[in-house]
Amino acid sequence: MRLLSSTVLGAASMLLVACGTAASPAGSGPAQTSSVAPPPPSTIPAATGPVTGVGMVIDVAGSPELCLGPVMESFPPQCDGVPLGGWDWTTAGIQEEAPAGTNRPTRWGTYAVTGPFDGSTMTVSSSVPLALYDPAAPPTPEPVTPPQLTVEEWAGVEAGVRRLPGLLTSMREGDVGPVLADVVHDDGTLQGWADTTFGAGAVRVTSMLS
Repeated sequence: MRLLSSTVLGAASMLLVACGTAASPAGSGPAQTSSVAPPPPSTIPAATGPVTGVGMVIDVAGSPELCLGPVMESFPPQCDGVPLGGWDWTTAGIQEEAPAGTNRPTRWGTYAVTGPFDGSTMTVSSSVPLALYDPAAPPTPEPVTPPQLTVEEWAGVEAGVRRLPGLLTSMREGDVGPVLADVVHDDGTLQGWADTTFGAGAVRVTSMLS
């Protein structure tokens, strides 16, 4: 009888532990934050109207690109940028030039470039040398408190952000802020994916074409 009682009590204890493990209600935490989060959109969203990008235009062998991210401090400078259709150096204004072996010379300058963007190429409708550009103050977004995530969950957020199409840079300041992601262009699609996947406030997406 004593042996039976001990066996029953042991089984009951194991059942309580198992129930306690599964007691957390589904959806009580933020959206998926692990490295197996659903993939983001596969392409950079196109713009529905003209957008403006500010950066260095570099033209190597007749293929001008607008650099929205880091530029290598070489001579001449180098970058991976957004291809520009309809770029005209004769009307661009301030520019620099350096020979490039037997190819066409490399040209570059900093500009604010405006035009439609189809998700891969920007067609230039106007440009202004950056020294003459007077941008309007961008709207200040309402701050959103980041969710309370574990170290492992934040690592999952950072890994997910690195898969965003058109990602230029991503970082998280210290252990308190959201992941800051600069992308070529976002019409709200990429921010919406991040909010749904990781919880509102976990990622702040900034579109460099806006």
